[in-house]
Parts: sequence; structure tokens; C-alpha cells
Amino acid sequence: MEMVLATRNIDKIREIQKILGNLKINPVRCLLSNEVKILTFKDFPTFPFIIEDKDSLRGNALKKARAIAKFTGKIALADDSGLEVEALRGAPGIFSSRFAGEDASYEDNNRKLLSLLEGFDSEKRKAIFRCIIAIVDPYGGEKVVEGICKGKIISEERGSNGFGYDPIFQPEKFNKTFGEINSEEKNKISHRAKALKKARLILEERLNKRKVIGLTGNIGCGKTTVGRIFAELGATLINADTIGHLLLEKDVVKNRVVEEFGNSILDEKGSIGRKRLRKIVFRDKDKLQQLNLILSPLIKEEIKKKIENSLSSLIVLDAAILLEAGWDSLVDKIIVVTASPDVQLRRLRRTTDFTPEEIKGVMQSQLPQEEKAKRANFVIHNDGDFDKLKSRVKDIWLKI
Repeated sequence: MEMVLATRNIDKIREIQKILGNLKINPVRCLLSNEVKILTFKDFPTFPFIIEDKDSLRGNALKKARAIAKFTGKIALADDSGLEVEALRGAPGIFSSRFAGEDASYEDNNRKLLSLLEGFDSEKRKAIFRCIIAIVDPYGGEKVVEGICKGKIISEERGSNGFGYDPIFQPEKFNKTFGEINSEEKNKISHRAKALKKARLILEERLNKRKVIGLTGNIGCGKTTVGRIFAELGATLINADTIGHLLLEKDVVKNRVVEEFGNSILDEKGSIGRKRLRKIVFRDKDKLQQLNLILSPLIKEEIKKKIENSLSSLIVLDAAILLEAGWDSLVDKIIVVTASPDVQLRRLRRTTDFTPEEIKGVMQSQLPQEEKAKRANFVIHNDGDFDKLKSRVKDIWLKI
């Protein structure tokens, strides 16, 4: 799994990397990595600049993490920290990094803070360092944690370690500033260390306890409806068909498919017409097999990436050819949705524009329902009643 730090601050990056260390997890399957590789802005040439314009540390941390998760397609971790001084009614707070101006240096901020506190005794120099960590995945999963370190602001800078306000912040029960203690000691007691330790526990717990459920069923059985119910209950849904459609839009994949099946599959805009392609492959088993040989490995890789880059504790992989393609190696349990043949046909005639010949071709290309059911941990027979279907899904939800 890869996780991106949503910051350009080199000092923060260095400190976060030290605190998190070599984070390892138990893989969902042996095919998935058990290491969390930490990436930074240096790994992305067009890494965006994000304006921190929210009115809270939490808001800024979430804004940064959401933006970088969306930009990279990977889990993003963002921190926003602030120093809150009691005598200044919580200032500088969210303005800590730019207390003396937008382009202020660490020294500029320290000088301004010290000047504002001139004449205040030690009791009124109490301060709290606060750190908010937001972890966001590209599919909407979010978690926020907080760490604080109490202390006081001394009257002059001491020490050259650390960064920011470290030379003037003396943590409770210490007679040294963060600027005087070494990084190993600071990373045991600092606000950022406390928040990152909570973040680490979240990553380990979510990923170690995560379950991936394979959802499959033949055409017209209602598998998609079951997937939507799971999503409503809180599962993250990965749809293999959607991945396949997006892959066909990529030039390298499109060109390979066109080379195999000819220009006749292209529509007026030069894109692959799925209906045109469907007419070819569901009339000829060899053609269908050739298409699967092209797409199946690519879809599998995308599925693996989505599993690895999700914070969800329950992921449902919706895949009609889960068993035929061998993707069951990626899941912990299998749910098979079945229906009687007449119900399948009735649904297909009502909800698709498939021709009778295409329907026959699809059905013949899929494993028999009975064979799929034998390999399932749970079987849902879906011949119509939606309330019963929803009740059955909820029952399985509680068991898995």
C-alpha cells in the first residue's frame, strides 16, 4: 500500500517519516503488499499547492488530505498543527505558520510571539501545541485524530533542534525546549507524535481487520442491486465492470482491442462502442476469450490497487466473472446471487437492450449457477421480493 503525505513542508515530512517508521500490515491476501510505502510531493511532478483557508485545524487537514487523495488516487495523510497561547486567547492557532505574515520565517514568527508576551509572567505563558491528522482514501473513507502537548513559552530562544516554535516551547515536566531535546525524545511526547501514533493504530486496525467480499452472480440475477444494498450499509463497493469500461477509454488499451477486433467497434467519436464490441464477443466464444485475455489481467491489477488504497474495513468486489477470471484469490468470502431462468430473462428484457442472441451468448459464457453456488460462502436466491432481498443482505452483513 502507498500513502501520500499531503504537505510540502520538508521538516514535517522528515518528522512524520521518523515517527511512523517502517509500518507493516498483515496482507488481505498474499498477492497484496504488507508494507506501507510513504510517498511525498517529490514523487509527483505536478503535486498541487493547496490553500489552507478553513477556519480550523481539522478543516485544513481534511481539505489537504481530500485533495491529495483525489489527485493521487491513493490514501493521503495530512497534518495541520498550531500553537495556542493562553494569554493570547488561543493565538496564533490556525495562523501559526504565518503569524508574522504570509512569507514569514520560523524566526519571524518566534520574534513576534515573544514580543507580544513581553511582561507576562510564567503562569500566563501557558501554551498548547495541537496537531490534527486526517487520513483520507480516494473513495471517501476518512478518519481524523488529535494530539496535544502542554507546556509554556519561554522568554528567549533556546536550542537549534526541531523547527517552528520549538526553540521557545518548553513542554510540561521538562526544563528543556523542543529545540534543545533530541528528535527521538521529542517524537515520544510531541503533539504530532501523539496524533501520528493514533493514526498508525487506525491504519493497522483497518487494514489488519479488513475483509474483502466477492459478490458474483449470472446475468439478470440482481447482483448489482445486492451490491448497492451493501454500499448503503457502509461497505466500499468496487465494480469490475466499471473498471473495465474505464480501461477501454485508455489509448493503450483501446488500441490493443481495436487491433484485435478491428475499426468497426469504434463509434463516431473514435471511442470503443461497447454495444458494437458486445455483438462480436457474445456471438463467438473465441472472441470473448480473447477480450478477456486482454482485459482480465488489467482489471485485476486495478482491483488490487483499489483494495490496497481503501481505508474501509469491508470491501465488496462486484464482479460477474469473479470465479471465471480467478479473482476469487483476492477475496475472503464469496456471495453468489442466483435467480430462476425465467426471472433472469424477464429482467434482461426489461432492463437491457440485449438481443436474444446476445443474452444466450452471455449465459453460455458464464459458469452454471449451481457450480457457482457450490463455491459460495453465502447464496442469495433473488426471484423478486425486494424487502426479502434486503433482509437477506442485512443478515449476511451481520455474519461477515
